[in-house]
Amino acid sequence: MLFRSYNHTTSRTFQQFIDDKTAGDKEFAQLVNDFSSIMLDYQFRREEFPANRRQTRTTYDFIDIALVNASSITEFRDRIIGILPNSELQKLIAVMQTAEGYYDRLIWKEYEQKINEQRKALEQYAGQCSESFTKINHFYHSYWMKDMPFIVAIYPIPGNSGSSTATPHANSLCIGVMTDETDHVGRIGVVLHEMCHVLYDEQSSEFQHKLEGYFTENPSLYSKFAYNFLDEGLATALGNGWAYKSITGELDPNPWYDNEYINGFGKALYPMVEEYLAANKEIDRNFVNRAIELFGTTFPNSITDYGILLNRVSIYCDAETMVEIDGLSKQLALYFQITNRNLSSPILDPTAIGYLKGNEQTQLVIMDRNFEATIKELKKLFPELSKIKMQPDKIYSFFDAKKRPVIILYVTDKGKLPALLKEMKEKKYFDRTKITQN
Repeated sequence: MLFRSYNHTTSRTFQQFIDDKTAGDKEFAQLVNDFSSIMLDYQFRREEFPANRRQTRTTYDFIDIALVNASSITEFRDRIIGILPNSELQKLIAVMQTAEGYYDRLIWKEYEQKINEQRKALEQYAGQCSESFTKINHFYHSYWMKDMPFIVAIYPIPGNSGSSTATPHANSLCIGVMTDETDHVGRIGVVLHEMCHVLYDEQSSEFQHKLEGYFTENPSLYSKFAYNFLDEGLATALGNGWAYKSITGELDPNPWYDNEYINGFGKALYPMVEEYLAANKEIDRNFVNRAIELFGTTFPNSITDYGILLNRVSIYCDAETMVEIDGLSKQLALYFQITNRNLSSPILDPTAIGYLKGNEQTQLVIMDRNFEATIKELKKLFPELSKIKMQPDKIYSFFDAKKRPVIILYVTDKGKLPALLKEMKEKKYFDRTKITQN
């Protein structure tokens, strides 16, 4: 059995608002449970794209695109017929119809006027967004039809500060907007940031392989990490940096992203991005080599930082249900920001073993059962462990022969996992001179 797991982000501020407003409401709690039980993610692969890019796609994108473009629940239903099994579609529509009443009462009736005011404030920058998008599209060497619109769907988050989320789905962007915020240029920067993710994703297969080759052919130890952060780094430099300056005439003095690596890499890339856009140049080998050097200079200790190693990670465990997988994912999310994750179970599944042999991301093995057989297989896969007497409740970290970071958490039961994750968070870096880290 093999599970693949993906995250869908929610604004913590918005979630807390809803939780507070529905506390003790058993009907709403049941509604949440009913929604959680619906299978929305059916994955398919585009094999022609590099494995390190977004080769795996999900029906969740199609569902979000339909939601953005539909004006009613009935229209939404008609748009996604065939994407979900009718049994799951029927459950989803029933949940949405009940949830609509809650949304109208708690959000829309109270905040409709304010979100429309925010919409009007943002619309004044539409022309500048279009002009910036054209230049950014050329820089990315991406493909976008001139008559294909970008639809930006905003939704209200009550208040003037807090966390918001923004997610791109092809030509449809979902943007959370604080109802009382005043930094509209900053929000436009977020919109263009998300558009950048789409353009990075829409580079041709041929160009994606060429771009990946620029990184793999660079001998620097930092090349893989710079590649992993390129998407977010460029989106930050372009959307939160260059686009903001093109509108206001100056750079935003505030942090551009709430993550030290993405913020730091984006700011380090900014001068080079500005140089390339001014010269109407596309991203090329020279850009990549300079980007790798910038990443290493900015973050010299990054190659042993658990925080960065777990940003893009392949996870192997022996979870038996999706509930168990969700619980594991939540525990990891409490300690580390994971932007790209694949999860395989059980560890000894032949497909999982294949990923352990060949996948190029950080390899995180969480072992809480089947100890003897799993340790035996891990020692076959990683000769670095051959002389190590593996003991429970320990953290093992090293680089294998392929220069891949490997992290093994050996816990006597899953209840002890948070303690090891907390220890990793507090240590921040692992010691390359040894394998057993605690």
